[in-house]
Amino acid sequence: MIEFSRVSKTYPNGQAALQEVSFRLPAGRMAFLTGPSGAGKSTLLKLIPQIERPSSGKVLIHGTDIGRLAGWRIPHLRRRIGLIFQDPHLLAELSVFDNIALPLRVQHYPREETARRVRAALDKVGLLDRERARPQELSGGEQQRVNIARALVAKPSIILADEPTGNLDPELAFEIMRLFTQFNAAGVTMLIATHALGLINQFDAPRLMLREGRLRMEEA
Repeated sequence: MIEFSRVSKTYPNGQAALQEVSFRLPAGRMAFLTGPSGAGKSTLLKLIPQIERPSSGKVLIHGTDIGRLAGWRIPHLRRRIGLIFQDPHLLAELSVFDNIALPLRVQHYPREETARRVRAALDKVGLLDRERARPQELSGGEQQRVNIARALVAKPSIILADEPTGNLDPELAFEIMRLFTQFNAAGVTMLIATHALGLINQFDAPRLMLREGRLRMEEA
């Protein structure tokens, strides 16, 4: 569960990115975060894994006020959250397999468990036959699927996606969004930031509408 209670974020230059934002996304639900460029979508997402911190208000994850977490507990919080960005940021010198395995190796997973999880994630995104390819050998859609598999591999309870279909053509964008609905059906909480209103109109999920840092929520 993700809950924001009167959350505001003002940067040192005086820019008010978010103003008194409140919403609740129950565990296992999916929602779209929409709004024009500069509305505060990326800032809102970054508050959830504490990449950014609110200026005021509370952010709660599964009932825990993450603003009160000791510093050593923040990495544990982040391990429960999968992050997907518009640019996959894959490492060119590593294979698809090794790019996806990175989060598990950082956490010192055994080799056999790492291999099992990586191949299971690749199977979910339809790229099991591409595990030895390098990122530069993949299409844009395939690279984004690798990005998604990397976010899935540690089995997070929450996935945050920031404009994940922004660089894709409409057909590939629809397939990526359809993948997200499948993960949500398996119980993963999904919050997806996008300005592609025509795309999300094809999916049944509530919308968090941001404009100039203020939020309203609409059912699909």
